[in-house]
Amino acid sequence: MRKEKTEDRTIVPLSDEQLESVTGGTTRLYRTAVALMNGEYGSGEECRQAVTDMGLDYWSVQHMANALSSGYGEAAQDVIDGKYGKDAARFKALSNAGYDPIMVQKIVNGMVLND
Repeated sequence: MRKEKTEDRTIVPLSDEQLESVTGGTTRLYRTAVALMNGEYGSGEECRQAVTDMGLDYWSVQHMANALSSGYGEAAQDVIDGKYGKDAARFKALSNAGYDPIMVQKIVNGMVLND
């Protein structure tokens, strides 16, 4: 659970709902994609139904899983490690390396906020 600083400098943990609100659902999408890759939801229609029953778009989860399995996870870790620079330079470097910078950032958000 992530922690948030308040005005008096005390730390207040964010609830899962608050965290998802702040991240736009990226953490949940990331966790579900990893679980899908690990076979936790079965395969085929069974998997599609399980993801849909959680209120998620199956194709968004599948897209993230595909990205994770095709090198985007490593690129995201490199971003976390600072190897692609910051801001516009990072966006350009990721694009030049053949990555979708927006997907990489979604994975970074999922990785960083998944603790």
